[in-house]
Amino acid sequence: MDTPFLFYKIHQGDVDPIDYINWALKMLENNNDSFSLNIHSSLSEPLNIFEVEDYFKRALSELKLQEPAFEECAEYYIQQLAKRIFKEEDSAIDLAYKIDEIVRELDISEGLEGWYNISEMIDDFFDMEIIFQT
Repeated sequence: MDTPFLFYKIHQGDVDPIDYINWALKMLENNNDSFSLNIHSSLSEPLNIFEVEDYFKRALSELKLQEPAFEECAEYYIQQLAKRIFKEEDSAIDLAYKIDEIVRELDISEGLEGWYNISEMIDDFFDMEIIFQT
């Protein structure tokens, strides 16, 4: 798990202890190294959220990593969802809705207004589908 995505999940209150472990493993795969990161990556079930978060904070400090701004994390997550649309065609509509949801939450439009338009077109499509089914 990438750092901006983990922080996005933290900001949303949607983070699980295993997410922190996956982050630590990804950091090691990317040749990052610190004493606490090594311990953090070796924690196993059952995971204690307080212990996991403590080692996460220690690893951040040892690696001299700063918490990115929420907007930066959200924009990174949007980019990852957009990439998935091309790989996961069957879930493209759900992914587009998720992107639109994040854009609305951020209350930003610069460069992202296209997602709003896509969401509106999907709604129109489903409305037409319902009309033709009746």
